[in-house]
Amino acid sequence: MNILSRLPTLIGIACLWLIHYLPLPTLARLGSALGHLAFYTKMSRTSRINIHACFPELSVKEQQQLVKQQLGALCTSLLELGIIWWAPKSRIEKLVVFKNKHYTENQTRPIIFLTPHFVGLEMQGARMGMAFRGVSMFSAHKNPDIDRLIRDARDRLGDIIMVERKQGLRPLIRGLKEGRRLYILPDMDFGDNNDSIFVPFFNIPAATVTTLPRLAKLTNAVVIPSICYALPGHTGYQVEFFEPWENYPTDSLEDDVARMNRFIEEQIRRFPEQYFWGHKRFRTRPNPEEAYFYRWPQPLD
Repeated sequence: MNILSRLPTLIGIACLWLIHYLPLPTLARLGSALGHLAFYTKMSRTSRINIHACFPELSVKEQQQLVKQQLGALCTSLLELGIIWWAPKSRIEKLVVFKNKHYTENQTRPIIFLTPHFVGLEMQGARMGMAFRGVSMFSAHKNPDIDRLIRDARDRLGDIIMVERKQGLRPLIRGLKEGRRLYILPDMDFGDNNDSIFVPFFNIPAATVTTLPRLAKLTNAVVIPSICYALPGHTGYQVEFFEPWENYPTDSLEDDVARMNRFIEEQIRRFPEQYFWGHKRFRTRPNPEEAYFYRWPQPLD
């Protein structure tokens, strides 16, 4: 990439560096304003369709308000990237606190952290990377300048091995056996393949990866669910750990994946505005003849 083609990205990075000194409540106000503007652009399209499908009990006005709140939370998380990339560890430790961390202690088995795609996941990943020796799977960012900053931040903040998705599960298994904690986010649609089955998510059949129960069985790992959400007034984030799952996995792969989806749905209902609704979670359908879920315009009334 030549300098001219990189210029917009470099300007954006410079802006993030300048504002990363601002307090979180100020960034939240800026993010909320940007999210309100984003509602009137194509950026809101997928979020509007997902929220319409998952919260049919809400009125159109309530759905639209939720979309605006979610876009505001998403824009805020993007403005906060500079904190993760450049702020000292001490600031991140103050901004991101743990709740129920005792569930992660004195475990004799490998640990897999089940985490949904809340918009604070980058803050969560940074803080957990500082607290635990970890391993996680990711997809490389298409923009090389952004990808370099993401990788550099992960190397700077903690001892975590990042495995590209194309490398498969072996590096994850090796990391668990070496005592690293696996940070897994299994709530995305990766297509109708051998690693996905259809189970309900907000009462809609969703192609869901089976990686969590498979890895837990292969490594005898304990699954500890966790989520990350913004504190009132957006003064920081809290990473909440839940009691380790008992009797997991079972002999039923479908039951295990359905349990995973139920947990994620329960946590989304607690903080619906903080979930990443911009992902095309229902893109893959059980019936290939079914109409494309994300067609536009979508009937929203």
